[in-house]
Amino acid sequence: MLRVRRVSASFCFSKPRMAIAICAALIICFSEGCGLSGTYTVPKADEEARVTSPNGELDAVLVREDGGGAAGGWEWYVYIVAKGNPVVRPRSRSTFNAGTLTDEKLVWTQEHLLEIHYDIAEINQFTNIWGSSEIQNGREGRNEYLVEIRLAPSPRDFSLLTPNGEFRRKH
Repeated sequence: MLRVRRVSASFCFSKPRMAIAICAALIICFSEGCGLSGTYTVPKADEEARVTSPNGELDAVLVREDGGGAAGGWEWYVYIVAKGNPVVRPRSRSTFNAGTLTDEKLVWTQEHLLEIHYDIAEINQFTNIWGSSEIQNGREGRNEYLVEIRLAPSPRDFSLLTPNGEFRRKH
């Protein structure tokens, strides 16, 4: 007669070894992102504007995202990507970030010049030069393609503040 013996999980791993194996798996999972690449594609619905450069190779993309937190609000970002490509973070790096932005508009005035037009802006971060090396599918084997980014507030003297130093009312 054949006897069947039941084997419990503790036969394969002692309790301390099982705990170590589980901890190691969790550490690997969290440090490696559980097999995820750690990138985030910005949804098209978050794009406020997408404007193609005069040479047809690049898009300037204005993204509005929920600022979250207790106060709520919005955050605006400007990215430059290859034409038609999505904004993928962290690969796509923003050239502009503002916590307040009104009457915003992206304008390519020349092939190498992008202007960010606005009425009021509270700017958190701004970079005035962008290079094609920042996108994965840039111009390999060619010289770096550069774009200058300019801020273009519609008021001539002040944007966020009034001439007497007070905050301007948002529309």
